Amino acid sequence: MVSAQPVSITSGEVEEALDIRFVSGRVVQVAPGQEWVTQRRKGRQAWEWKRSDTLVPGDRIPLALTAGRFGEQGSSDEGYFVGAMLGDGGMTSCTPEFHGDPADGAVSFMRTLAAKYGCGVREIPSGRIVRLRFPYLSGRRNPLTQCLRRFGVWGQSCAEKHLPDELFSRDFWIGCLSGLIDTDGHVRERRNPRGTVHGSVEYATVSPVLARQVADALLRLGVTSTHRVIERGSESAHWINGYRVMGRRPIHIVDVSRATAVVRLANLLHLRIGYKATRLEDVAHAVSHVEAARSDMHGYDESVALDRVKTVEPAGRKRVFSLDVGPASLFIVNGLVTGASRRSILDCSA
Repeated sequence: MVSAQPVSITSGEVEEALDIRFVSGRVVQVAPGQEWVTQRRKGRQAWEWKRSDTLVPGDRIPLALTAGRFGEQGSSDEGYFVGAMLGDGGMTSCTPEFHGDPADGAVSFMRTLAAKYGCGVREIPSGRIVRLRFPYLSGRRNPLTQCLRRFGVWGQSCAEKHLPDELFSRDFWIGCLSGLIDTDGHVRERRNPRGTVHGSVEYATVSPVLARQVADALLRLGVTSTHRVIERGSESAHWINGYRVMGRRPIHIVDVSRATAVVRLANLLHLRIGYKATRLEDVAHAVSHVEAARSDMHGYDESVALDRVKTVEPAGRKRVFSLDVGPASLFIVNGLVTGASRRSILDCSA
């Protein structure tokens, strides 16, 4: 992976566009003439070029796992705090609060962090969980509230939750993902009829933007995932795929299920809820014998994964842009490797 400036960008034309949906959940909107690097499906599995209008379901497009770009803002502890508050926190009243099991490590972390910031901790029992409120002991500005404001999440609720489009540090994102999975995540272990162990780490949210941000952060850390949506139509509470869900909002699930991705994720995360951390360690150990696909002859290694085309559908007439990128004529869009030339057209608004 190398950085490169576009040689030329030509805009203004309106053409018929296509929506290309991938198994991972990614969607890219392009013109029919946009070219993609694909892995040949028959015979020797070498790379070949295909136009968007010739792609069919099952075509495999490379995902670059070394395209991670991070900044310097935020520490691991700040990331965990923000992630956990996005999951089980209250950020719309005067005082921030967190809900959790008093016996697990997430609540213990919150107590320690509050003391570090000079905040008090009011614990209000509520069945099996405890409601923690963090009032400031002196002055009017609560430093924990200021921390949440600094990272752009204070005042958010439910479907609007997201992080600002800023370059947070790698440590911040690892901490944030740990907090999100500790609160709204699930670690599964399954066995097929032959007894083979399969594992997955899932994160669920009603915010489509936050789900896309989680999937993007995972990819920048070298972890592939899929993003699926479960539609709901009942006001009553019910269970879907192990999740207790209420209301009419769709639930967005980011799922890490490839064996190599689960192992890589387990080596990155620092989960503080004991049973989740133990289960993730066990699942990663059970699938650690699976090696990443690689072949010098076929031109890919463990730093590259493959996504598959799910559907190619008309998207109507859109304003499109021609890009020319040298010297390799390749660039990354929504995590996927695509081609650039003077005749290839991409809708940059996608």
